[in-house]
Amino acid sequence: RLGRPDIACLILNRTIGTGIFAQPSNVLFLTGSPAVAIILWVFGGLIILSITLSWLELGLTIPRYYIRSEGAYFSTPRSGGDKNYLEYIYKKPRLFMSCLFGITFILFGNLAGNAIQFGIYMQTAISPTCTEDDACFNKAAVLGWAVGILAFCSFLNVATRKQFLRLNNGFAVIKMVLVAAVAICGIIYGTAHGDGCRTNIAWSNRGAGGEFGDIVLATFYGMYSYTGFEQPFYVLAEVEKPKEIFAKYVLLALASVLILFPLANVGYFCVVPYQGPASVPRNMALAFFDIIASGGDPTADTTATLRGVSLMLAFVIFGTIMAQTFTGSRVKQEIGKEAIVPFSLAIATGSDSIDARLRAWWAGERKRPTDTNYIEDHPEQVPMAATLLHIIFAALLVIVVGIPTKPSNAYRILTYLRIFSIIVVLGFLTVAGLAYLKIDSWKNGARQQPGWSPWLDPLPTFLAAAALAFLSIAVFAKPSQIRENEQAVPYWVNPLVGWLVLLLGILWWAGLRAWQWKTRTRTEVYKWPHAVIDHLGNAVLQAEIIEHRRRVRH
Repeated sequence: RLGRPDIACLILNRTIGTGIFAQPSNVLFLTGSPAVAIILWVFGGLIILSITLSWLELGLTIPRYYIRSEGAYFSTPRSGGDKNYLEYIYKKPRLFMSCLFGITFILFGNLAGNAIQFGIYMQTAISPTCTEDDACFNKAAVLGWAVGILAFCSFLNVATRKQFLRLNNGFAVIKMVLVAAVAICGIIYGTAHGDGCRTNIAWSNRGAGGEFGDIVLATFYGMYSYTGFEQPFYVLAEVEKPKEIFAKYVLLALASVLILFPLANVGYFCVVPYQGPASVPRNMALAFFDIIASGGDPTADTTATLRGVSLMLAFVIFGTIMAQTFTGSRVKQEIGKEAIVPFSLAIATGSDSIDARLRAWWAGERKRPTDTNYIEDHPEQVPMAATLLHIIFAALLVIVVGIPTKPSNAYRILTYLRIFSIIVVLGFLTVAGLAYLKIDSWKNGARQQPGWSPWLDPLPTFLAAAALAFLSIAVFAKPSQIRENEQAVPYWVNPLVGWLVLLLGILWWAGLRAWQWKTRTRTEVYKWPHAVIDHLGNAVLQAEIIEHRRRVRH
């Protein structure tokens, strides 16, 4: 079972990634004002907080299972995140929302873009003076590093669950210390060197940015950096005492980054001078440590610093990919349960981890039958087939997008598409559906008591729905500033493709229904949840038996 530190560390390890180290440059470039940039970081965090509060209400309320021993229905948290919420809210047409979410998540429920950024940092550590535009830059090596780190994290995911979680928690603690150190060191350095904080952090616009399209895109980038809140929701059925501890530690972890990220931006701006768009570094973290290591001397040799910081940032991304691999593969298990993709049962089924198999082989044990005792006491389980599906599509995206474009552009394209399709569009459908359920229940006067209610309910749900609806359309506004050599495609292509990804899910659903009509068959999914009542009187899902039956229609 996932305990208190596991819940918080899944969020922290996934959230503290490339965003807080790379995106401050983009937000500052678009706004033209350090003070406005910090405000947008706060605003983006509040949007994510509103979404999280809505997810907590849904996650701790649905589904409701009938517990025979108790003779009553109980809210029983289960894994899958917004897959469950969307299927609960939009029940018809049959399998429509399962396909819409499932195909989108299979494609973009990974960190292929971050893996490419990992390769960029590793290549920078090897050849710090070689940039993407130089002939010495090895693009094949970058893509090789990207596929390699994805494969390594996938191997760790199926090798051992217990040690994987311990490693994840260690990454989270180190990352928290690193971000806090950036904030503290930056403020101290800026104060000790001529009050750089007050000089650099000003409201005045020193660039050409700050227009509507710029502010929208800057808000999107700031919000992107907080994504990671959803990780424990993806494995909610594995949480110990979910009704008692889950909400508390999700909000504690999220509050930590909501405080640390704006402070880290203050630390950056206290150190890195800003005189206009031309002075904005490509990577704020690299510029930050470069100035601190050189003492502000532009003639100092900082090659060793560049190597060290690049390795450190690659280490950060390694942890982020680990966290996403752990949760993303388990969501793909939940998708497999719905019988919408080939080999569904194989993808849905848990398998003994490599560590458990080796221990059993060493002890000469045989696999026990699937009965109640096996559910209560079984070898360590991991999603082997789902992890294979995860790595296949992640590596495919690295190759398909990475080969025709520059690695830095491939990173931006893939991260944009992931956040837009999964967080903005699917997130909007989730919170808008919850808002509809609230309004409908008020009209009918028969609102079901939720398993958990957020502060100021229903304000967070309506704020989240309004913000995501606005962003899903407003990102088509043209930004006034685009960095040279950073626009691989026209500005409107990324959000358009993000919307079109949902079309793939719709087409998949239409094709599935057409195939069923043509073959006169219907695949029915039967689920037998094995839930127990804990000492607090709350239902906890221990296991789920899935059966797919293919029926012929006459």
